[in-house]
Amino acid sequence: MNIALAIMYLYPDANSLHDFIVQDNGPEPILRPGAETKARVRYEIKLPEISEQPVEGVHYRHGIDYNLLTEGEDYDLVERGPYIAVWKLKVPQPTEAELQAAWEAYQEAEANKPPVLTELEQLQQENLWLKAQNNALSERADFIEDLIAEMATQVYT
Repeated sequence: MNIALAIMYLYPDANSLHDFIVQDNGPEPILRPGAETKARVRYEIKLPEISEQPVEGVHYRHGIDYNLLTEGEDYDLVERGPYIAVWKLKVPQPTEAELQAAWEAYQEAEANKPPVLTELEQLQQENLWLKAQNNALSERADFIEDLIAEMATQVYT
């Protein structure tokens, strides 16, 4: 399912660059129990002043170093798929079921849409129509000419 197209189908006036953001982060690591302590690393941000106690978030932060872990043993890579990362519309964010229904309706609408012709195809189609119209007018003119000739022979004979 293309979430962005489903949202645009639900809310045609929405601006996909401003009103919402659909994101797909690819495979993301999910830690198994006990792995966090194994790979916890302290990153220094800024040295504290001489008399100051270090404060987490100001002077240092903790993070996970996945190089210290083994995939499949300490963590698994899980594909989350696309999701709505930012929602700025004034209407409530659609549920997964609403998005799926909108996606199916969008696909059906696209399938029933008449094919879009290229400029060359449009000109070729218009040329055929004009030729047919020209032939019809020419046949009508021949018919009228024959009628006038027949009427003239009737009048003058």
